[in-house]
Amino acid sequence: MRSTPIFKILSAAVLAAVVVLLGVQTYRYFHRPLSVSAAYTSQVSDSISVTGWVVRQETALPEVSGTLLRQVQEGEKVHAGQTVAVSYASKSALETVKELEDAELKLQQLQFARSSFLDSDAALKVDSDVSDSILGLRAVVAGGDYSVAAEAMAGVKTAVLKRSYSYESLDQIDAEIESTRSSISALQDRLSGATAVQTAAAGYFSGSTDGCEGTLTPAFLEGVTPSQLNSLSASAAVKNAGKIITSSTWYYAAVLPAAEAEELEVGQEVTLRLSKGLKQDAPAHVQSISNQEDGQVAVVFACTRYISQVTLLRRQQAEIILREYSGIRVPTAALRMDESGQLGVYCQIGAYVYLKPVDLIYKGSGFCLVRRAEGASGERALRQGDLVISTAQQLTDGMILPDS
Repeated sequence: MRSTPIFKILSAAVLAAVVVLLGVQTYRYFHRPLSVSAAYTSQVSDSISVTGWVVRQETALPEVSGTLLRQVQEGEKVHAGQTVAVSYASKSALETVKELEDAELKLQQLQFARSSFLDSDAALKVDSDVSDSILGLRAVVAGGDYSVAAEAMAGVKTAVLKRSYSYESLDQIDAEIESTRSSISALQDRLSGATAVQTAAAGYFSGSTDGCEGTLTPAFLEGVTPSQLNSLSASAAVKNAGKIITSSTWYYAAVLPAAEAEELEVGQEVTLRLSKGLKQDAPAHVQSISNQEDGQVAVVFACTRYISQVTLLRRQQAEIILREYSGIRVPTAALRMDESGQLGVYCQIGAYVYLKPVDLIYKGSGFCLVRRAEGASGERALRQGDLVISTAQQLTDGMILPDS
């Protein structure tokens, strides 16, 4: 088919339009206004996501009948022979216990009232105790440590109520103290049928049991296989007085793909970041790595810290942090390399542009972590808050910005 003059003209016009458009876009790319961003310190990590089991050396306390009243807090350290709970034959006994606690608190208030009657400085001391107890309660609540919030609240109540009694004579106070002591003695006689639950060994108390205390033990982890861990299932809660954790070392066992486990070796130090329960990252080390089964391995991590925070944990998601990188975060597009191979970034300082040499720490998606190069100082040292230029515009060290 023969081309007509009109067709040739249209083709040439379309080609010219495309060339002009590309030229405009190229010009805009290389001559667009400066794009700057503030450099800031940042941290990233290489990690492995897993789901595993928390294992402790623990012994369940004996089952008890009746109504149980615990005497210690979750995760509290206890000694051998210590009473951790008291069992009462009926729920009505708990009402007697409450009356007894109120009577003992009243006795404390009366004793303070007596000391205040004899020494006016004692009132100033209790005012300080009130302030300290309120600040302590605030710190507990702000930190999310609700397990001891009730105890802190009781401390506030005690300190405040100490100021609630006023008497005209010392004889009146002494008579009230004697009456309160008689009430306490009578209430204690009504509780004569209580059974104390005591520990056989020292350790850390936990009021929760799940039936796995005798099976999920450090001994079970010796030579554990992926199939053994995969066959585990969470058990239902068991009704008893609780358990005693007899070692401060706890373990986290999980099944990993063999390819991911290649980054691990026995004795390697890692960081455990549990999804809940543990308020901070826990330093740990690789205790053991099993042989492969169907492309999987069982890995056991050991930790010697924060046992009192993991007393209630069993099945947990976690991040195994292998490496952490810290540095100053800048856009990848901001990195430049000079003739000697030294990396650097251009920064805007007033109306000028300065090249600041840096060393690369980590390269991510669209960003890098860097640190100032050795020997860089003064205006040549990259710092947090510097305005880093990340455009493709031609820049030179020491140049004056066109718009200034």
